[in-house]
Amino acid sequence: MNSKIGAYVSSPLLAAIFTLSAPNLASPPVSIAQPMPRGAALFEKACIGCHDMGGNIIQPGATLFTKDLQRNGIVTEDDIYNITYYGKGRMPGFGEKCTPRGQCTFGPRLQEEEIRMLAEFVKSQADNGWPKVESYAD
Repeated sequence: MNSKIGAYVSSPLLAAIFTLSAPNLASPPVSIAQPMPRGAALFEKACIGCHDMGGNIIQPGATLFTKDLQRNGIVTEDDIYNITYYGKGRMPGFGEKCTPRGQCTFGPRLQEEEIRMLAEFVKSQADNGWPKVESYAD
């Protein structure tokens, strides 16, 4: 090996350049899909048919945006939980013990913890103006 080349390769400046220009292997690239939060996955499964992007295709004045929620007396996660569990107006209830039968969904019921996760997700989305949630479901 030529002694001049060896001197260049071993120079501290060159070592610093290689170190600083190497990709950061400790964190994943931005393009790697992260798993969807459970509340978002439940929303996509049970709610998105009527409430896509926080809207309401059945009753336009009952969207999941903060302005409409507040106008309709829905201000807390517990309020969202109760409506999701028992239903209200045209909104069917999804709780396991929802009654009367005509007020409840004819589809699969949700467990209490699932409804809690949905309420937390909906409240968070409403508070943030319904930012887009990427779907990574099967």
